Amino acid sequence: MREIANYKRKVTVEALGARVGKLLGKYKMAKFIEWNIVPAPKGGKSTGHELKWHLKIEKIAKEELLDGCYIVNTDASAGEMDKDEVVGNYKELGHVERAFRSLKQVHLEMRPCSHKIDRRIKAHVFLCTLAYYVQWHLMERLEPLFADDEVGKERRWTVQNVIERLKQVTRNEVESNGVRFHQTTECDDEQRQIVDLLKMAL
Repeated sequence: MREIANYKRKVTVEALGARVGKLLGKYKMAKFIEWNIVPAPKGGKSTGHELKWHLKIEKIAKEELLDGCYIVNTDASAGEMDKDEVVGNYKELGHVERAFRSLKQVHLEMRPCSHKIDRRIKAHVFLCTLAYYVQWHLMERLEPLFADDEVGKERRWTVQNVIERLKQVTRNEVESNGVRFHQTTECDDEQRQIVDLLKMAL
């Protein structure tokens, strides 16, 4: 702020204010600083505009009391929910957000919805929700597989990767010497592990 206040080149009030706003926005300090610009008598571009600013000491002191703390607000009374339940329910919101993301974008792609009739829209949403319910159970059963996986860029297993591996297991109709029968391809070790965790019968 001092560097901006001690500017040497001619500038408009708007440009000077934009510099201040950009600086405060960059460091997210706007709530801690009170500032204003006193224009030069002639206005326009000038070196006479005066930038005045000061720290909001009381605001800073109040924020310091919560420094390092994470606050969760709720309208539930203490009789309805204790603090551990409040925090636990808040953390559960992460699962809800992942569910909506999965429904709308990642796996199930609920949107865009091209249906125009109400009953078809409801059926579309119901099928997507049902599909997510199946996916949720799939992830629950595959938890040991995900738990043993790497993290970050080294991570291998996702729901999509599991589905792709299972797609390679096929059931074919075979005919030999006039006899027709169905034969399922033999699972490799990874596919067998997935099938066993899902408790599927091939």
